[in-house]
Amino acid sequence: MKSSKDYSFCELREKEVVNTVDGRRLGHIIDIAFTCTGQIFGLIVPAGKKLLKSIGAGDSLFIPWRNICKIGSDVILVELGGTAVNRLSAEEENVAQ
Repeated sequence: MKSSKDYSFCELREKEVVNTVDGRRLGHIIDIAFTCTGQIFGLIVPAGKKLLKSIGAGDSLFIPWRNICKIGSDVILVELGGTAVNRLSAEEENVAQ
């Protein structure tokens, strides 16, 4: 039987998110997206200018749950290629909530 650990949002937001494809640090989780049935759909991290220069400071990146590789003791490893990165504008983020 595989053991799994349950995490609270407070625990997850303390962990840094790192992309395994290019080694970039994406920051810390600022929000979690859920489906209408209560399943986690993905994580939202801030989109800094270091990651994508064309995105404004109010934008965020959406990381689909299927792209999460591992949740460790201090880091969350994700696998994001160029097409897997989805950006959310501040307006879209408010609608999603």
